[in-house]
Amino acid sequence: MSKNLLFVGLLALAAPVFAKTDALSLVPNDAVSVGVIRFADLRTSPLSGTLFQQTDKVSTNGEAADFLRETGLQPSKDIDVLVVATAPKTALGTDAKVLVAADGRFNIDRLTKALLDRGAVKKSTPNGTYFLLPDSKNERTDEKGAVAFPDAHLAIAGTESAVATALADRAAGGTSFATASGLGREIVRIDAHASAWALVDVARASRLVGGAHVPANGKPANAALSAALKNVSTVAIWATDTGDSLKLNAFGLAHDAETLQLVEDTLRGALSAIRLAAADKNPEVVTMLRRFNVTRTDDSVSISGTIPADTVKQFVAKQK
Repeated sequence: MSKNLLFVGLLALAAPVFAKTDALSLVPNDAVSVGVIRFADLRTSPLSGTLFQQTDKVSTNGEAADFLRETGLQPSKDIDVLVVATAPKTALGTDAKVLVAADGRFNIDRLTKALLDRGAVKKSTPNGTYFLLPDSKNERTDEKGAVAFPDAHLAIAGTESAVATALADRAAGGTSFATASGLGREIVRIDAHASAWALVDVARASRLVGGAHVPANGKPANAALSAALKNVSTVAIWATDTGDSLKLNAFGLAHDAETLQLVEDTLRGALSAIRLAAADKNPEVVTMLRRFNVTRTDDSVSISGTIPADTVKQFVAKQK
């Protein structure tokens, strides 16, 4: 099979994810970063269930709590898939527009009433209705925030222009991000069963104010990784909850050997530094990190590893 035929076949496998008018189908064609969390999968996992148990115990005060009570919305139970996409407001500009879309179960009547009671303004377009949120103007874009509920299984939020565009994309049957976008074509490299994943066009995202980036945090390992990734074209990271462990993977794409070598060396060095730091207080972490693998191909560097369920549960217990 030729490389072109193989590529088409891989796209065909990924296409159903974007084939219908759900949250994933609304990712803008020019998106520079996309993040997805599959809450429905996590809810059914005994491992991730520990995280949801802690979420349910958190009490929220103020207007947010009132809104959730009035609408009957329970995010941990009612949202199945959450998608966050960032795109440039203009082709060469530095301002970003953010779209948040969610698949789940939404009581449109109760949500609409709660929004209107709080001063939201209803707007109608040929592609659907949305609500402008009061006191939500973004100083950089001079746009107000908006939210829409095209049906009882889809919620859309973001700046007014982003929400209006998403409604139009939905009416047209979804975007072509997965097939027409250079970034979208890299989705085939991500595990189709991933519980959560993020994909970033490094160069384009770095131009946007507030765009996705690798934080240095003043730590040598993070600073080195941040410097190495500046010459990487695309970065992806994902986690797969198998029920008894959490599988972590990431890759960086580049078109020159020097950058790939730099990223590979940096990742191996970072793993060694973390193992050294944990040797005395957390020897089990050292054993776990020794199982992480760093690999390299002609156009990518990848890192993968598995965290046992007991380790995840111990971490959650320490956060209580």
